[in-house]
Amino acid sequence: MLVMSLLLGAALQLPSTLPAQAVTGVSDDATLPRRGELRVSALSVWNRWYERYAPNGTVQPLGTDFNFDTVGVGQFENLGAVQNSIRSLAGLPGFMASLGTSRVQVHDDILSTPLSLELGLTNRISLSVMVPFVTATSNVNFVMNPTGHEPTLGFNPTLIARGALSADSAFLAQFASASVQLNLAISRCAATPSGSGCAQLNANPAAPRALISNADSYAAGLAQVYGGRGAAGNLFVPIAGTVAQSAIEAKVAAYRAMYAAYGISAITATGPLGAQAPLTAADMQTVLTDSTFGVNAKPLATSVTRGIGDIEVGMKVNLFDSFHGSDSARLSPKGLNWRQSVGGIYRLGTGTLPSPADFTAIGTGDHQSDIELRTFTDLLYGPHFWISLVGSYTAQMADQLVLRIPDSPTQVILASYRQETVKRHLGDIVDIQVNPHWVLNDYISLAGQYFYRHKSADAYTGTFTVSDLAGNVATLDAANLGIYSGASEHRLGIGATYSTVATVAKHKSGLPFDISYFHYETTLGSLGRVPKIAVDQVTLRVYQRLFGR
Repeated sequence: MLVMSLLLGAALQLPSTLPAQAVTGVSDDATLPRRGELRVSALSVWNRWYERYAPNGTVQPLGTDFNFDTVGVGQFENLGAVQNSIRSLAGLPGFMASLGTSRVQVHDDILSTPLSLELGLTNRISLSVMVPFVTATSNVNFVMNPTGHEPTLGFNPTLIARGALSADSAFLAQFASASVQLNLAISRCAATPSGSGCAQLNANPAAPRALISNADSYAAGLAQVYGGRGAAGNLFVPIAGTVAQSAIEAKVAAYRAMYAAYGISAITATGPLGAQAPLTAADMQTVLTDSTFGVNAKPLATSVTRGIGDIEVGMKVNLFDSFHGSDSARLSPKGLNWRQSVGGIYRLGTGTLPSPADFTAIGTGDHQSDIELRTFTDLLYGPHFWISLVGSYTAQMADQLVLRIPDSPTQVILASYRQETVKRHLGDIVDIQVNPHWVLNDYISLAGQYFYRHKSADAYTGTFTVSDLAGNVATLDAANLGIYSGASEHRLGIGATYSTVATVAKHKSGLPFDISYFHYETTLGSLGRVPKIAVDQVTLRVYQRLFGR
């Protein structure tokens, strides 16, 4: 902002004014500065959106990708092993590992203050440069388990409670003691069949040995999930009081009863320690950020990114002007007139992108260079009405960057092992604008806009063989990053301009400037995930002569 203020102040101090265009408008057109004229534009552009268009054209909340009724294996693949183990231990083949329900609201906005300088080299050629200063904010409200009854899993107490591992180890030691005692009883009864309790043991010798084998195997499975016997166990275990934890405790009670039938009372505990509470939003942020859990990402929280956006350098050439350079004809037009210009922009990839570990942040630009070719056609009828037809084609250049690669576009919580350097080629863009203008007098004009954009799908390349969180070999295909990256978008806008340009040109004195307000919104989107954007833009343009006549 300081740089912009200094440059704009310098432009205002330039010594002389000059004839210029009549009242123009809020959008692009075929006009350009006259020879020696400097057009300084300072903008304040506020983009905001909290919804998007899905590929089928329906409207979705912006945070919909993070709203899960079940945060389970689909979001955290390392839940797969514990899910399978608990299905076996609890005897529940339909058990679903779930950390609960997530609700995420996202409201994004970008405040951009571009400074643009356009200089007329001749009456038909101009050069321009635009530097945007950008503040990009992603406002995130994250709620986990709003009712507290959604999840089946919580943190393993051995991770967070002192003494929990010792308690589980002591419980498993009871299983080991019961096994030892029953083995001793079997040996004793084999040697002395008439001993106390031996009749039942000797009646079916295979049964107690099967009990020992099954109980030892079950205890080993419990140790693997809950911890004990020198192991910390899984990161997540069933929550106390849930169906799965109760089923496991019922299995423990059954083994206790079977041992008791042989006179063995070593098992006194009800079972291993279950999780003590559902995960809160703060707990889930720990899961996302602590490398222990494998995601190693940024929190799902509000983020602000400030910096320079993608700088543009351009040229514009006027091919035809039915006013033939006549100021009087341009300021008091009659009949049908036509202006035709073409231009080109080289857009530097100076903007910044968010970290691949930040799933909701937005950047200040694409951080990728491209070339944009443009055509401008102005059709004027009489002194009050004219229309600008603007078309452009943007050819985006290939680059490479570090990203996390999903298996599908619905996978948005991505583990750190998925982070790789991929080749990127953003899809080319075709824009069409129809901008009608109504000039009320020498000072004020009104304008509308219809805008259409079609963007081809992005292309990402790179195939990587990695080890997933379970230690299994996995293949990552960067092409998945391009799914739903195409877009078809329609916008409608309206604005107004106050200008002194025409009156200064007529009276040869004063400061030529115009100030515009423009509002537009995305009214329809499809093919990809298209932000439903509302934009308010204020533009101040000042015209000063540097040389020539």
